[in-house]
Amino acid sequence: MSTLDTGLGTVRDWITQLRLGNASNPAPSVLPANRQILDIGPGETLEIVHANDSDYRRLVSLAEQVFDPGANLMPVMTGPTSPLCTITSSSSYAPADGPWRAADGTPTTHWSVGPSLTQGWWRCCFPAPMTAVGYAITARNPYGDSGPKDWTLRGSNDGVNWTVLDTQSGVIWSNSQRRQFSLAQPASFACWEINITASARPDYAAPLALAEVQLYAPATERILVPSQLDYQIEYRADRTRIKRLAAERRLLTATVRL
Repeated sequence: MSTLDTGLGTVRDWITQLRLGNASNPAPSVLPANRQILDIGPGETLEIVHANDSDYRRLVSLAEQVFDPGANLMPVMTGPTSPLCTITSSSSYAPADGPWRAADGTPTTHWSVGPSLTQGWWRCCFPAPMTAVGYAITARNPYGDSGPKDWTLRGSNDGVNWTVLDTQSGVIWSNSQRRQFSLAQPASFACWEINITASARPDYAAPLALAEVQLYAPATERILVPSQLDYQIEYRADRTRIKRLAAERRLLTATVRL
């Protein structure tokens, strides 16, 4: 399936109209190619109108773009170091509550700062910069309200100069609560740090704890061939009509070829 060769004729010879049937959506501009990617929702109809020319045999093929959530960049840790990363912190309440416990894949364990401290940092460093688009924190259980109240997520490539990537304040936690946060834009750093400046429950002996931390890579893209249960496709001599039947929106790639 190649890009439209203008030697075969103008774009209007191939696609004179490409639009969504839902009148609330403006008609997209036609690109000088035989492929279009559009957002199509439940009940909406994508109509491709092509020239009714006996010299050409028009065929419209369909594919869906599905974006899977990005993978957690941090491995499941069994200690403070692994071949993939090293996890450190400003302090720990006890050896059993070391910082790597917040990345051991077990929500029932946790990292706690030193006794009576309400501030501290938790850090994960990779051998090379890693790109992330978001992160998640899970509060401990019990004493979920010992989660961080105010913090910043920072990135650095040398452990000295830090860039603030996200700021949160006034956050209150319940037992085992997991919150996910998105960055304003993807960022690439070797070291990632949660720098906590206030605890939600400062009167505990161990007033600040994290049960789990995840750092998320950008979403990955898959291309799927749509099923007949998801779309109703009607081929005619001069046009192809595609109606979305399934309940969720998708990006649909429609390709017109010889």
